[in-house]
Amino acid sequence: MAVEKMKLLSILGPYDQLDEAIKVCIESGSFQPENSAEFMGNSEGFSYLNEENPYSFRLMKIKEIFEHFNKKPEFVSDCEDTDLDEANRRTDALYETIKSIKEHDSKVDGRIEEIKRTIEQLSHFEHLDINLDDVFNCDYIRVRFGRLPFDSFEKLKKYNKDISSIFYPDSSDDVGYWGLYVTPIDKTDEVDRVYASLFFERLRLPGSHGTPEQTLKQLREELKTMEESKKEIDESDDIYFEEHIDLFNRYYSKIKSLSDSFEARKYAAKYHSSFFLAGWVPVKSEKKLTDALGKIGGVEVESANAKDVKRLTPPTKMKNSPLTRAFKFFTEIYGVPSYNEIDPTPLIAVVYTLLYGIMFADLGQGFVLAIVGILMYKLKGMRLGKILVPCGISGMLFGTVFGSVFGNEELLNPMFHALGFEEKPIEIMSSALMFIIASIVIGVLVIIVSMLFNVFSSFKKRDFGSAIFGHNGICGIVLYSSLILLLINMFASLGINTKTLAIGGILVPIILIFLKTPLGELVGGRKPKIGSISDFIIENFFELFEVILSYMSNTLSFLRVGAFVLIHACMMSTFSALAGITGGGVAAVIIMIFGNIFVIALEGLLVGIQVLRLNFYEIFSRFYDGDGKPFTPLTINQ
Repeated sequence: MAVEKMKLLSILGPYDQLDEAIKVCIESGSFQPENSAEFMGNSEGFSYLNEENPYSFRLMKIKEIFEHFNKKPEFVSDCEDTDLDEANRRTDALYETIKSIKEHDSKVDGRIEEIKRTIEQLSHFEHLDINLDDVFNCDYIRVRFGRLPFDSFEKLKKYNKDISSIFYPDSSDDVGYWGLYVTPIDKTDEVDRVYASLFFERLRLPGSHGTPEQTLKQLREELKTMEESKKEIDESDDIYFEEHIDLFNRYYSKIKSLSDSFEARKYAAKYHSSFFLAGWVPVKSEKKLTDALGKIGGVEVESANAKDVKRLTPPTKMKNSPLTRAFKFFTEIYGVPSYNEIDPTPLIAVVYTLLYGIMFADLGQGFVLAIVGILMYKLKGMRLGKILVPCGISGMLFGTVFGSVFGNEELLNPMFHALGFEEKPIEIMSSALMFIIASIVIGVLVIIVSMLFNVFSSFKKRDFGSAIFGHNGICGIVLYSSLILLLINMFASLGINTKTLAIGGILVPIILIFLKTPLGELVGGRKPKIGSISDFIIENFFELFEVILSYMSNTLSFLRVGAFVLIHACMMSTFSALAGITGGGVAAVIIMIFGNIFVIALEGLLVGIQVLRLNFYEIFSRFYDGDGKPFTPLTINQ
């Protein structure tokens, strides 16, 4: 539940050593810079660095090179000795080559598309035994090949009386007739305008020779030649890049390192011939970074504890054990804890895993869920997959206790008999009331633990009023526990003095919670400010009334835990009954396989959502704000 302690480093040195200092900070992986303006303000003599990155254009070039070959650049950490001039020279040469190839490909692609379109259109006239040279070189008439829409063909019959033209349809498709029209030379412009108005799609055949069949042959040969030439150029380019990809990865890494390092200069300030740079570092990494910076000539480092820095908010670096680290994903969804706040990741890890296992209790289905989680993380890198693994294991454990394996409630009975049990410990369908009561008990315990977290967190933040008099503080714990004990005593007769419990455990905490604001000011060493007495009474009365109602509603919210246990068993019983109706055999196996897949997918999702809701609304809302800023140290963004 810890948040790593931070220190603020102030780094000063000769301006010409700034890049070296930044390099050391980046290599440490533990330095998060603060903007120098936070320290200097408008101090005279200081200037802030806002320079154009000289490496950004070269980085863009090499990224475009990788994109051209559909490759993703790989960052190579060992790129310090890479010759920058050589990297620039080779990158520029390949970039210009690719640029030329793209321009050439663009022209070739245009011509290829034109040829393909012409082939497609001219193929409608391939059977015509006419010489196109003779057709297009007539002295007295003009011939136009193309397609005329069906409705335009009907309209053309009206125009034929007024224009000197004849349209010969030759073939048709879904759009219209492919054919040609003939017109006298002196009427060409007029006739062309009429046909254009009828949406005639003209087929232009520049450089046509011989019959349509011969022209098509020439075009197909030209198309084949152009495609093969384009392919050869592209393949030779690909081969060159594949052979030198390791080298270009090093070039990329070198330029990327320099670019990101230069970007970090914006956090620094210049004062005459010196620089100033400040940032946060975890306490455990302070000495190593300070020693590395101290080896740079003229560089001095000063450190300050986070609690002594009043005007800046330290970043948060959560410190979790390997067992709970995966659940940091859920914590970050809600919000990163502030520096002086408790990290709730271990709590959500325990509660989420236990509740998920109870609500998804099945040995076989839990095993499948764990395997799915492993595959999700290993194959897709999904952080949620790491969470499903412990949830699946928890489901396996509770499934063993409940005696459920892929919905079969009797399969583990021999194991229980071997262990000395007459029957399995818990029969779900006959223990509905027990699950309801157990859900309430779990809810009470979780709520009280959450309140204890709030007390601890409030004391840590020195918010004594919330820790002592808040409805989730010590008074709230006493009030809530007393209300629960009073209800239990009414039904179970615990022998508790009801009058004493009502006065000491309920009335007194209610009064203290009602007076939380002025009492909190007093214990915080401040003078109470109440304002209007009537407004104070009305506001706090309704707030207190809402608090008591929320205690009950929050507790009853945990009924969903027991409900999902019963729903799970009922769903699988339904599929088992359907399988039994078939009389066994292949059909029954198919039904049970489908039923298990359905339940794992549907209920696995619903249980996950419901348990997350319980954690966020019934636990986090009591003590956790999540308004911190994450620790993001300087690094090369690979």
